[in-house]
Amino acid sequence: MKKQNSLTRVSRKVTLVAAATFMLASTAWLTGCKKDAKMEPEAVAVTATTPPSDKAVTESYQSGTHNGFFWSLWKSDGATGTVNYANGAAGNYSVNWNGFNGNFTCGKGYSVGSANYKIGYNLSAYSNSGGGTFGWYGWSRSPFYEYYVNETWGAVSPHSGTFLGTFDSDGTAYNVWTRWMTGKNIDGGDGFRQIYSSRVTKAAPGQNRVITFANHYNKWKSYGYTLGQLNIPAIMVSETWGTNTNGNINCTIWAQ
Repeated sequence: MKKQNSLTRVSRKVTLVAAATFMLASTAWLTGCKKDAKMEPEAVAVTATTPPSDKAVTESYQSGTHNGFFWSLWKSDGATGTVNYANGAAGNYSVNWNGFNGNFTCGKGYSVGSANYKIGYNLSAYSNSGGGTFGWYGWSRSPFYEYYVNETWGAVSPHSGTFLGTFDSDGTAYNVWTRWMTGKNIDGGDGFRQIYSSRVTKAAPGQNRVITFANHYNKWKSYGYTLGQLNIPAIMVSETWGTNTNGNINCTIWAQ
C-alpha cells in the first residue's frame, strides 16, 4: 500500500509488475525489465532465477518458482541499506531488512490470481518500523485494479482515499478503501484504481488464519468496483517504504 504522495515510486513498481505479466504470456513465469518503458510482450527477455531455499535474494529484482509457489522480490531504484529475502520449505518465506531507504515488495503465492482463492497463512514473525503492509496482493486488467487484503501493517498507516464501509470475513472485521492513482498501470498506460480491505484490528503473529478472497471480491463488487482479468501473479506480500527502516517477517502460506 503506497502513500498518496509517492506516485513516482508507484510507477516504478507498477512497471516491474508489468514486466511480470508480459513474461507470463511467453514463458508462464515472471521476469524483470527496465522501469518507465512502455512494454510489449515480446520485448521482455530477462530470465528469472530461483535461489535455493537457504540463500537470500539480494538483487534489485528477481522472481521465479519454488516448491510449486511463485515468488518475487522488488526494490525501488536508488534504494540503500540491506534487505534479504529467502524462500523456505513449501509456502514459507522470510525477509529481514536494516537501515533500508526506499521501497520494496516481496512474497510468495501463485503465478495467476483468482477470485476463488482461499489462502491459509501463519505469520510467525512481523516487525516493520516503516510504512507498508502485509497481506494478499495482486492486479487485474480490463479494468486495471491493484488490490490488497491487508492483514497487518507497519508503523505508518497505509490507509487513505475514500472509505467505503466495513464488513466481516473469516471471523474478523475489515474496512474497505479505494483511491485513484495517476501512476502507470501494469500495461504502461496512465492511471489505475486501488481497492483494499484492511483488518480493523491488526493480525497478531503466531496464529493460523484464512483469507477467503471471494468475500473481498464480492464486497468490492457490491460497492461498484469489480476486478477485471486476474491472470496476473498474486502473492502474500510484504511491503515496506520509508527512511532508515528495519524489520523482520516470516510467513507460511498454503491452499485451504
